[in-house]
Amino acid sequence: MASTPRLRPPRKIRPGASGERRPGSRISCAVLSAGPEEWVAVDLDSGAFVRTRPASEGTLVPKGEWAMFDVAVVELGIDDEPPDPSRPEAVAISSAPERAGRLSRRAARRMLHRLVAPEQTRLPILGTRGPSIAYVDLDVASPSLVLITTSPKSLRCYVRETGDVSCSFEWAGTTQALPLLDEQARELVLESSPRPVEPAALASAVGGVPGYLLVGLAAVRGGHAPKAVLSILAKRPAKR
Repeated sequence: MASTPRLRPPRKIRPGASGERRPGSRISCAVLSAGPEEWVAVDLDSGAFVRTRPASEGTLVPKGEWAMFDVAVVELGIDDEPPDPSRPEAVAISSAPERAGRLSRRAARRMLHRLVAPEQTRLPILGTRGPSIAYVDLDVASPSLVLITTSPKSLRCYVRETGDVSCSFEWAGTTQALPLLDEQARELVLESSPRPVEPAALASAVGGVPGYLLVGLAAVRGGHAPKAVLSILAKRPAKR
């Protein structure tokens, strides 16, 4: 069986940069989050975050077929929708992504290190201290995604009394709690409830000791875009 090719991210990562976005162009992306409705990745040419628009029939792969740091090649389609300030990084894709390899552990660590947002005391995540942002207050020039670091000791995933799954963590001197949308971590939390998730079990689910959180704006509801933890990523990804 042929070995899976290992690819490298660009040496200079510029979060928020824009890559080639013309219909018909093909971009190679490292997957950071593969959810049931959209996925989030990093354009390996520009270092920009990329997220798909809400699912179009036939464009997303079945759940469970993608893992962190898999490399997907996508062909961009014609985007007839106006710019969405709740996901300015979104692109329209014309077909399901094609698997093109996987980042090496070293390349993945370097990429995450370059993408991570600086931690400053009292600096709010995505520009607001609240759990959501009113749609009318969103700016299409502002990012809807941010990668942050957190201590594994402060990370806690649990089920609320409402049945929702949440993730609490410490960042910039404060403890925050946001909805957890990471599919693998969510399943683990629900299976463990009401018992807390063991650190070893969480590390196994995310492929290593947790150290990064991909936080982004989720689907707009009631005129607000809630913040959520889209993915929990390992500080030192395990070999796969």
